Amino acid sequence: MFIQHKQLKYLNVTAEKVTHLHSASSSVQLAFAEYPPQLCRAYLLQISGGNKVLIVVAFYLTENQCSICFVPEFGEVSSADAEETYEEGYSFVESMGFVLTETDYHLSSVKKKQSYWTALPICQPPKKQEPDTPVSTEIPVQESDAPVSAEIPVQEIEKLRSRSLKSLGRFFASM
Repeated sequence: MFIQHKQLKYLNVTAEKVTHLHSASSSVQLAFAEYPPQLCRAYLLQISGGNKVLIVVAFYLTENQCSICFVPEFGEVSSADAEETYEEGYSFVESMGFVLTETDYHLSSVKKKQSYWTALPICQPPKKQEPDTPVSTEIPVQESDAPVSAEIPVQEIEKLRSRSLKSLGRFFASM
């Protein structure tokens, strides 16, 4: 089981310590506690140090430009148990609707690993420090006694239609 590591805001490790890396082939809309629903990217990686291995699941929130990291509840594992824990992480990420693809990171040269690793958004410090304020679900009440107009401008209807179609497209793409 993976749990959120609240102190881990981005991955500040060297490229050489990352021994395996999967990334999501597309973004999925998710809602994490304290953040509004938004498109996210997912990464599954194995960080090795000595004979211990840490499996990390990292989600990059595109709107808030920050990362949320999950680690196994028991922390680091031995090299012998790493494959099983990595598979658990793989299942965890895919259960959220992501399709992970192999990056062949472990087959790249040292120079390519460094440039690829440093370019990943999960390796960058968060750009926004605080999550957005929660979205209000209250409907504004009109104070006057004037009747509410039932007519909606055609332009507004077209905007809503376009937005609904895009949302529906993302929904079907995630299936």
